[in-house]
Amino acid sequence: MLPIKVKMAPALMTMGGKRYAISGPTRLEVPENTTMADLPRYMVVDRDATDETPPERWKVEGSNGNQYTVTKLASGLHCSCPGFGFRKKCKHSKKIADGLKVLDDKAE
Repeated sequence: MLPIKVKMAPALMTMGGKRYAISGPTRLEVPENTTMADLPRYMVVDRDATDETPPERWKVEGSNGNQYTVTKLASGLHCSCPGFGFRKKCKHSKKIADGLKVLDDKAE
């Protein structure tokens, strides 16, 4: 569920051409244009927070060959692509959601 509750104030870092919100051992890939002012959308400080289980993640390739990460959180799927940052949905997260639905249908 976004935002993730963390014990320490989050920071931003760029590594390998990707942007991350980090706090202690918690790292979440965020859109590359994310600023410190945007961090509360992804992480908030809660000194009583317990360490959350790392979310499920899938690497996906965009139509132009760019690599994105789709992350499954309690609130739903989140993609690191710029389109998701604007619309809160994208074809990458839909592709993963459709795949998860197929798995759920087979399990029933």
